[in-house]
Order: sequence, then structure tokens, then C-alpha cells
Amino acid sequence: MAKVVCVLYDDPVDGYPTSYARDDLPKIGAYPGGQTLPTPKAIDFQPGSLLGSVSGELGLRKYIESLGHEFLVTSSKDGPDSELEKHLADAEVVISQPFWPAYLTAERIAKRRS
Repeated sequence: MAKVVCVLYDDPVDGYPTSYARDDLPKIGAYPGGQTLPTPKAIDFQPGSLLGSVSGELGLRKYIESLGHEFLVTSSKDGPDSELEKHLADAEVVISQPFWPAYLTAERIAKRRS
């Protein structure tokens, strides 16, 4: 069993928007040339939810836990008392966002090895 630590944005303070610009986009039935659209058997999130925030969990919790792994999601990434620091030593996987990253510095990586 592995520990997966996922560092994501905080949830919106004032709640999620009631509508999105994408709501008015037309629905696509097929790609040009006849290629079919992806047809997932199931999704693990509410369409329209912000998957990149703590409550959205990237839509991964059920999948990761179904494989027997521990899944920790936090927005606490900076400082010696952050949740990331507390769990980094025994984390097998760290997921971070490109525009709000949890930096894996040489010092943090060294803690993992010790």
C-alpha cells in the first residue's frame, strides 16, 4: 500500500460559481471524420465541480483507495508545520499543481530518503 499526497488549491471561500462560461458551449456528438467521443463507464466527480481544489480531489479518491492506497489531500504546503511536511517522509507519490506548486526542494527530497 502506498501513501499518495495531493496538494491542491483551497476551496473557494465564497463557494463555487452558480454558472460557468462553458455552460453555453454546444454539445459534441462525434468528432469530424466519425471518430467517437470517449465513453467512460463512470466518473468519480460531479460535473461542473472544481476538481483542482481540495474538495474536488482531482476525482481520484475512490480510484486510489479502491487499489488499497492511502490518499491525503491538502492545501497546506508551505512551512515546517504544513501537512505536506508532516506526510512527506512516508509518501510514495506527491501530486502538485503547476500554477500553485508544492516545491519538492533538495531538502524535502533528502527528508524522504532519510
